[in-house]
Amino acid sequence: MADLVTEYMGLALPSPVVLAASALSNRLENLQAAEAHGAGAVVLRSLFEEQLEGAGATIAAALDGAAWASPDVRAHFPPQRVGPHEYLSLVERAKRALEIPVIASLNGSAAGGWTEFARDIEQAGADALELNLYAVEADPAVSAAEVEARYLEAVSAVRDAVTIPVAVKLSPYFTALAHFCARLDALGVNGIVLFNRFLQPDLSLERMAAVPTMSLSTPAEALVPLRWIGILHGRVRAHLAATTGVHDGLGAVKQLLAGAQVVQVASALVRHGIPQLGKIVAGVDDWLDRRGTGTVDEIRGLLSQRAAQDPGAYERAQYVHLILSQNI
Repeated sequence: MADLVTEYMGLALPSPVVLAASALSNRLENLQAAEAHGAGAVVLRSLFEEQLEGAGATIAAALDGAAWASPDVRAHFPPQRVGPHEYLSLVERAKRALEIPVIASLNGSAAGGWTEFARDIEQAGADALELNLYAVEADPAVSAAEVEARYLEAVSAVRDAVTIPVAVKLSPYFTALAHFCARLDALGVNGIVLFNRFLQPDLSLERMAAVPTMSLSTPAEALVPLRWIGILHGRVRAHLAATTGVHDGLGAVKQLLAGAQVVQVASALVRHGIPQLGKIVAGVDDWLDRRGTGTVDEIRGLLSQRAAQDPGAYERAQYVHLILSQNI
């Protein structure tokens, strides 16, 4: 067996496969099952800034009418009583029950109640904090520079408020993603998670209304984080985490070769059950064994843009070549 021990944001993980923030990671028994099947760490289900503001209101009420702006919030949170106290309790219970690192998650788009609650999360025992920057920027009057400045202000406030490692989870829709990641890196974030998913609203012809929808990721979606992790590896100090579209061991290996420090999985476990996590870990181990590779660290970034024989494969040059060669 290969050595899968991984360092992520200064934390020691027994494997590079991490349970992502999702509905699965809201229950202690699921967290324990993930650890039993080889998870290197768990990211708790996100607490949304709307929940902090509502402090105990149901998320459905807090987000009434938000189908256009944030459809995945409704999809992930059926009506239930949620709030900061329950979340801190989950952090504390998870820390008592698990030996692997417990990473808390906050989802929002602006500075505010995040900073104080980030301190509460640290005091509750979380090993790290993941900030999920999620907002559909639909106002034509707001520029990309203004959006980025708001995000950076929020991240900076949290980074300064806590001593635990902080990761930032992004969407792929930034105007200059590599530059924005470099600015996050300059703020001292410890990890960059690529990417969250903007789930889209649909139109109900029966209700004549916009309705939220949710679908699980597919392996094809893994190519987007694969590209950007390959581009960013070696260009930022923050550790890179791949999420979206990793469904099996070979998919995880590809992200590691591109330069991911860890891979986060959720949809595959929703579809196949938490034991699928163990199959992903075993798939990584099997691939390393078949190549005679002793540790997972030996393959990380081997096929990143900086290390690749054809760096253009990550950029436009390969796009032009493929289109012309295939007569598409």
